[in-house]
Amino acid sequence: MSDVKLFRVTEFAQSTFPSPLAHRQSIHPLWVMLIVAAWVATAGHWPLWQMFVQGDSQVSPGLMAAFALQWAAASLVLMALACWRWTFKPALVLLLVWVALGACQMVRLADSGQAMAVSPAALVAVLLKQDTWRLLLNWKCLLTLGQVAVIPAVMLALWHVRRIPFKQNLIINAILLVAAYALLVSTRAYIGHTMPSVLDLLAVF
Repeated sequence: MSDVKLFRVTEFAQSTFPSPLAHRQSIHPLWVMLIVAAWVATAGHWPLWQMFVQGDSQVSPGLMAAFALQWAAASLVLMALACWRWTFKPALVLLLVWVALGACQMVRLADSGQAMAVSPAALVAVLLKQDTWRLLLNWKCLLTLGQVAVIPAVMLALWHVRRIPFKQNLIINAILLVAAYALLVSTRAYIGHTMPSVLDLLAVF
């Protein structure tokens, strides 16, 4: 009995078998993915939202909401495919960096008098150019990278994300994938596009 009592109070026991209090204080992975999706749809596209708020576009509020839902749904599809126990935080950080680079390109286009979303294919083409990094590495881009990617990545690293069993993780990701893809299709239909292909799942911009 004394050995059992000693085991219960050791640090090893607490680290191996998390207490119910620590389990309750951790954040469920689904909530984290929903928060990141909301961040992608808002802060990740702040140049477009700034254009909408300033009244430089005739886009209706309903169409703005459809665009936001489309960006959030596309990012949730990616997270449902990539976010597992050992890849959860790295996948989210990569997504944040990718979205931040897209925001940098949107800022660059806005400075040249253009205001538009940046498709993944267009962003890849831009990043492959030799002079792109020189053009992107300015104070506006660095500030955007810090706000859109670095700050949330640091917060994500500090969060205690709940570890769930693989079977439960698989069920949640499968449901999330189907629901997010259905939302993506419906928003695309509302905006006026055709049903997205598998490659269009990368269109978080």
